[in-house]
This record gives sequence, C-alpha cells and structure tokens, in this order.
Amino acid sequence: MADLSRADTESETSRKGAQTARPAGMPVWAGIVLASALALAAIGYWTFRAVENSMRELHSTSMKNLLDSESNSLRVWITEETRDAERKARDPNVRAAASTLAELAAQPEVTRERLCTGPERDALEQALRPLLRDIGDATFNLTAPSGRLLATRFPEYCGLSVHPQRFLPQLEPVFRGASRFVRPFKDIDRVADPGELRSGAPFAWVVAPVRDAANRVVAALGIAQPADAVFASILEAARPGESGEAFAIDEHGTILSGNTAGETARLHAYRDPAASEGVILEPFVNHRGVEVIGAWRWLPEYGLAVTIEIAADEAYAPLRFLKIAFGVVFGALVIAVAAALAAGLSALRLRSQLGASRRLGGYVLEERIGEGGMAVVYRARHALLKRSCAIKLLRPARSNDESIARFEREVQLASQLSHPNTIEIYDYGRTTNGEFYYAMEYLDGITTADLVARSGAVPVPRAVHLLRQVCAGLAEAHARGLVHRDVKPENLMVCRLGGEFDVLKILDFGLVKNVAEKHSRDLTRTLRILGTPLYMAPERLRNPADVDARADIYAVGAVAFFLLTGRRMFDGGDDLAITTRVLNDEPPLLSEAAAQAIPTELALLVQACLEKKREDRPQRVADLLEAFDALAQEQRWTQREAQAWWDAVPPPGASA
Repeated sequence: MADLSRADTESETSRKGAQTARPAGMPVWAGIVLASALALAAIGYWTFRAVENSMRELHSTSMKNLLDSESNSLRVWITEETRDAERKARDPNVRAAASTLAELAAQPEVTRERLCTGPERDALEQALRPLLRDIGDATFNLTAPSGRLLATRFPEYCGLSVHPQRFLPQLEPVFRGASRFVRPFKDIDRVADPGELRSGAPFAWVVAPVRDAANRVVAALGIAQPADAVFASILEAARPGESGEAFAIDEHGTILSGNTAGETARLHAYRDPAASEGVILEPFVNHRGVEVIGAWRWLPEYGLAVTIEIAADEAYAPLRFLKIAFGVVFGALVIAVAAALAAGLSALRLRSQLGASRRLGGYVLEERIGEGGMAVVYRARHALLKRSCAIKLLRPARSNDESIARFEREVQLASQLSHPNTIEIYDYGRTTNGEFYYAMEYLDGITTADLVARSGAVPVPRAVHLLRQVCAGLAEAHARGLVHRDVKPENLMVCRLGGEFDVLKILDFGLVKNVAEKHSRDLTRTLRILGTPLYMAPERLRNPADVDARADIYAVGAVAFFLLTGRRMFDGGDDLAITTRVLNDEPPLLSEAAAQAIPTELALLVQACLEKKREDRPQRVADLLEAFDALAQEQRWTQREAQAWWDAVPPPGASA
C-alpha cells in the first residue's frame, strides 16, 4: 500500500511537472508544498517539545518516587536504631555506670585518667558490648550535660568536651529527655580541641537520654555507625540508572555520605531554603564535574537533605536521537510523509489488534481478564488445539531491558515447576511486532483474597486443606532453589480443576529468586522493595537482597492468619506504618484474633511461622507440609463440602 501511495504521488508530481509551462500552476503547487512543509515543521517542533516536557515530567515523578523510597527507608532504619539505643539507655547496668561517671566528673579532684580507665567505664562498655557487636563497626559516647565526654571507645577523646557551638546544641533535646538522630559530623566539628584526630569516616549518631535513680537526665548515650556503612548503603540503594548517585547533605551543602563525603554538592546552590523539596531538570555541573539533573528533599527532623543525581546524558539520551530523527524528517519531506503514513498504518493495525479476534502467534485472544502495571492477561485459545489458556502479554510501553529480563526469568523459572499446585506454563514467545508473551493454563476460580472478601474467615478444615497445598507447591520450588518472594492472598487461587474442587494454584513468579545460583543477578535491584509489606518477612524489609526460603514460610504464616481470621494481621495508614509494625510489633495471637475456635497445634504452627527471627521459624517448608498433613487428618475437608460451597456461591467469572 505504501508503494501504491508512492506511485500515485510520483504520478501526480509528473503530471504537475508537465504543467510547468503554465504560469498559473506554479504558485499553487509551490504554496501547497510550502504549506505542507511549514505544517510538518510546526507539528514536528510541537511534538519534540511535548516529548521533552513528558520526559521531564517522567524524570520528575521518578526522582520523587526514589526520594520517597530513600526517605522511608532512612526513617525505618533510624527508628530501629533509636529503639535499640533507648533500650540500652534504660538498662540498669548502663544507668548505674552512667550515674557514677557523672558523679565522678563533677568532682574536681578526679583525674581524666581515673575517669576514662576506671571500672565504671569498663562496666559501661561491657553493658553496651552486645549492641555494638550486633551493629558491627560502631562506637559509643557518654556525654554530660556540660558537654564533657565521660566515656568513649576512643581513649584520646575521653575527658574532652564536644564542640560547644557545633555539636552540643544537637544534644540539647536529649538532655530534655527526648531521643534523636544526629547527622554525620566530622570529629573536628564534634570534639573541641582534640589533640589527635581519629582517621576514618564521620559517624552518624543515635542519642538517647540516660536517667539516674531519681529519673533525672544525667547523660546522653550516643551509639554511632560510620556514615559510609549502613547509612550510605541505604541512600545508595535508591540510586537511579547507571550513572546515578544518591547521598545526603547538610544545611551548608556538605556531602555527608559516600566516597565524596566532605565535598560541597553543587546541587545545594539550586536548593530553595524555603522549600521542603525540589527537582532540578536543567542540567548543571555537579561536584564531580559531570552535567547532571537532580532532586532533593529536606528532612528537618534529621537536619539533612537526601539527594539524587543522574547524568544528563543518560537522562536525556532519547532526546538526542529524537533531534537526529527530526533533522532527517525535516530534511526530506517525502520521507516525512512516508513516515507519517507508516505511523498512521501502525496505529490502525495496533487498534485492530486490540479487537476481539486478535491473533498472537498460534493463539487467538478472546477477552481481557486482568491487567497490572507491566502486563495484560487475556483469555485465549490455541488456534489448532482449541484448548483454552491464558496469555500474559508484556505491555509494549513498559518494555525495557530490565522488564524483559524479569518477564523472561519469570516464565523460565516457573516453567521448571511441574507440581499440580503451581500454575502450568505452556509456551513462551515473541510476536513479529516484538511483543513478549507466554501462555499458561486457564483457571476457573477466585483468589484467596476474593474468597475471604466474599465469605469471611475460612473454616479451619478448609484453611488447613488450602495451606497444605500452598506448602506442597512451595516445597518443589524450594527444592530447586527458587524462593517465590510474593506469596500473598492475591497470588493464591482456589479453583475447580479436572472435576476436583478447592484445588489451589500458586500464581505470579515475577519476583522469584534463584538462591541456588550464587551469581544470579537480582533484577529487583535497589531499595524498591517489591512486594506487599504485610506479607514480607522482617529480614526482607531490612535488606531486600537478604532472602531465603524462610521468607516464604513467614508469608505462609501471614496468609494463614488472614484466612483463619478474615482480617489483616497489621493495619496501618500506609506502607511505612505497616512496615514499622511488621518490624517491631508482635503479631496478634491467632486464638484471640479469630472468631472461630482454633486448634492449639494450628495456632502454635502459625505463630512459629511469624517469628521475627528466621532462625526461630520452621526451617523447611517440607516440615510445614508434614505439620499440615497431620492437621488434615483431624480437620478433614471433603470434596462434598467443597462442591457444596462452589454450588452455593459460584465465583464471579473465571480468572487466570
């Protein structure tokens, strides 16, 4: 059709060329060509500006989302560290040692050597040793209200005073009884007149008040970690792209983390002191001499700003290609017209493909039955076998190297599994248009989330029957070194399959991780905590990369709680609130939260799965499967009962 149009165009051009002898024909032809060229130029310029503005908005939104992740992760970590410091500050041994040291420091005749090497100082360090060992490369300070350092891990600083103008004001809220986080300070700014400066990175501090027997604040206990340790890794986890950098700065623009700590961030010059956050989309030269764009957010409670930067070349790389494309288009009008025709035909073809009878490889798509951020799911049938199936199609707009790799990994790993309680993969391919898809079995059922929404808490026998199947499916995956990482009610489907009722299928292996291969690439990189916090084990929330099969066991316990009680284990206004509760609050007792009677063995089993420390949980899902097998002997759920439920409450349509 494009050839026919071009032939018609050339024929028309030849016909008009034959009329050049007529004076009246030239102005009309030239006017049409000129008007067309100007119209194309205007449309091209408008399109370029629209794409540029869209890209800027996309970068702005993306960087704000990264700042959200960075800020929330920092708050979670600081909250955890503050709780540890407060717990130690309340320790009777710490209080006694601190009170004695404060009394000694008040006596003029007590020497610095006596204060810093006496048994009281040793008793304080002995009491703090378990916490310091857990944290790792950490230190501590005990500071009197006067600013004098009563005890510290660095003997050369003991007996000196903190800097009265720079650091002591940071401790004033603590002496009034409130714990707080203190941003990283260099030792030269923290200690007044040090004789010899300690080498190494500055420390980030969590400081809690220590009270004597009369409940008076006698000292401030500071627990610190090097700023280039966990503090920096939390920020770096949110770094954007390949050239991105994430770090913290103080109110003067001094970088507080990373290998450029101490340098001045050029982004600070563009920061509006009156605003709480900002995005800088016009490229500027950063402290490394690289043109970047960036964003920042001021966290007043911590006295610092979290910032991210990404090289302008990487951020706006598509614009360079777009400029070249428009140059070619405007340089050759015929090519521009042909490209416009091709784009129009492509749009019509895409619109027709989204109709009811679209073909995708050997499959005919019949109905859209689900969609998510990355993919769309269709009910389909094989053109030759006439077998119903479900097709998961990766959205073309979301197709990039990482999403394609994750999509491919999902289908490749899931296809290795053959257990009847795992979704079966039939096929995987790519269309002539470059769209990735895979075919899987079509399921007639509802998710366990919908099951509870429709019928409330699941009776104990039926819950045991379903949970046993979850463990059976996971057992095969774990035996192959695969951790699902997204076990939740929405990914567990209860089906009618092959004449049987209440067959459970585990869905969505999009976050699966192969822990058997030590060098496998984790495509869920950065601190984008992928998953649902309510069903994520505490260790995954603290470190998304630190995961093994016991994280799935925790999720099974959380799902069991949901099924048996008909409600969520923890409530919160947002993901951060839920994350904090998962990390710190003990889960409600199942026997107290459920309206129905829960067998003691089942309650204890679920409670064991929900232990905060993974070492305290059942260590293998196979052990969990054996326990549910034993419970199923006493809590029997028959096919007759299952069929009666399905006949009485038919599902709202099939899904996959």
